[in-house]
Amino acid sequence: MPVTIELAVAKTHKFGTRESGDTVELVERPGGGFSAVLVDGQGSGAGAKRLSLLVAGAAVRLLNEGVRDGAAARAAHDFLYAMRDGKVSAALDILSVDLASRSVLVTRNSEVPMLLGRNGEFEQISESGGRIGIYRHTRPRVLEFPAEPGLTVILVSDGIIGAGGRRGQPLEFLATGGRVAGPETPAQAIADELLEAALVADDGRAGDDMTVVVLRLRNVEEVEPIRRMALTVPLG
Repeated sequence: MPVTIELAVAKTHKFGTRESGDTVELVERPGGGFSAVLVDGQGSGAGAKRLSLLVAGAAVRLLNEGVRDGAAARAAHDFLYAMRDGKVSAALDILSVDLASRSVLVTRNSEVPMLLGRNGEFEQISESGGRIGIYRHTRPRVLEFPAEPGLTVILVSDGIIGAGGRRGQPLEFLATGGRVAGPETPAQAIADELLEAALVADDGRAGDDMTVVVLRLRNVEEVEPIRRMALTVPLG
């Protein structure tokens, strides 16, 4: 049965700020496939946004040139470390579907866990190389999985993980992710519902920038030779 790749993003900014310090970039891989780059810049607001745009741009440029994900992450770290003298950090995740190797790669430099779903069961994975920009020899942690139908990967920024903490009722990340990611639920619906659950946990006022990135490989009855991408952003 044919398989379709779904990549979806849902994000919002910290309550009281005008800009999110999280940046997500999508890039088509030269050898076939797609990558999503998620960067959470230190702090929030305009300064964090500029930082995350710089780091994401450094990673995307290398991915566009065919550089492997792990090498792109290390180069982004070296760039940030040199630019800010080891005084500023960022979380960096690269999520890729590589059609050349028929695999899904998750390259992690973050302190927040991710969710991996296979055969309807979800697990929380915390393996990571730690945030980039602070220590000279920081390296990413690269996880690789076969690109099989039913595989779901959920990446988030720390605003999702920390949701509800101020009220003493932290969001149950694994349980919530498993609940919203039904077997036939599209990736965009998963991202939207997980973000909404985090906002509810924060009583409607996001305590930090929040981003959800979802990859889902799904069986379909028939493959359409059409690629779709949509963007919805509030103006003002």
